[in-house]
Amino acid sequence: MWEYDGFIAKAQLYFSRANDHHTADNDVLAHWLLLGLEFLLRAPLAKVHPILLADMNGDSIMAAAGYPKPTGHPTSIPLKTVVERLETIVPTFTKYHTKDVTGLAGLRNAEAHSSSSPYEQGVELWLPHFTRVVEVLCDHLGLDPADMLGDALLSHGRALVDAADKRLIHEVTQRIKAAVKIRDGLPDEELIVRRARISTLFPGWGGLSLLHEAAEQVGCPACAEKIPLELRVVRSTNERIEDDWVYRDVVYVATGLSCPVCTLSLEGTAEIHAAGIQQQYLRTERESLEERYADYGESEYGND
Repeated sequence: MWEYDGFIAKAQLYFSRANDHHTADNDVLAHWLLLGLEFLLRAPLAKVHPILLADMNGDSIMAAAGYPKPTGHPTSIPLKTVVERLETIVPTFTKYHTKDVTGLAGLRNAEAHSSSSPYEQGVELWLPHFTRVVEVLCDHLGLDPADMLGDALLSHGRALVDAADKRLIHEVTQRIKAAVKIRDGLPDEELIVRRARISTLFPGWGGLSLLHEAAEQVGCPACAEKIPLELRVVRSTNERIEDDWVYRDVVYVATGLSCPVCTLSLEGTAEIHAAGIQQQYLRTERESLEERYADYGESEYGND
């Protein structure tokens, strides 16, 4: 019922129906693509284990574990829960992708349950969001999005994504310009007060010398003040031993920035990128073998 291969095959089937339609009808395109998307969204959870897709009732969990009742009626978790779990399972699935999915699901529901025709608004309002979600899921699953959607449809979606990115860059640029004006208009006394707030943004803020601190010191793109860029761990390498130390590399992505001086605020990796700030950061953590095995002290044999 919740097999990974089945979800992928069903998503491909629905996507192919969108491609195979004999006219460029936006309603038909949206209908099949948005129906197929839900199967693709559930695939990463199924790949970990089908039980992640099962409702909490007993019949559903048992069915997901491979013990269905002949008279049982297993049910799936709702899409909202699927998306919440994707944020944990897929490191690159950010809250921006969650917003994309929420908007696409709302569009589909409005088409199915209301008297309006939301698909008539045009593909440029939803295809960029759809393409972003498909690409991040395919990348995580090791799939080629062109195999899922077809080259032509993928190129169409990517072209609209590029246009959406340009709009975001323009929006972020305008916000930076506005923040510059705020900074330039501050009297010296107020500037001193606002600069003093920087050290209070994160506990232990003091140059970011600790490996485990989820922040990076960067120059504000508007006022150039050194402020913390918030980071989130997305993955880490397997541990390696060198000499008497255990090492692992940890990859972080930028998630937000808020400047107390000029009031510029950036949220999410997309806005960070649009502002020209580095998105990914690599840190190496280390622990001595002595520290690792400190609790494995002398044997207690003979102490009784």
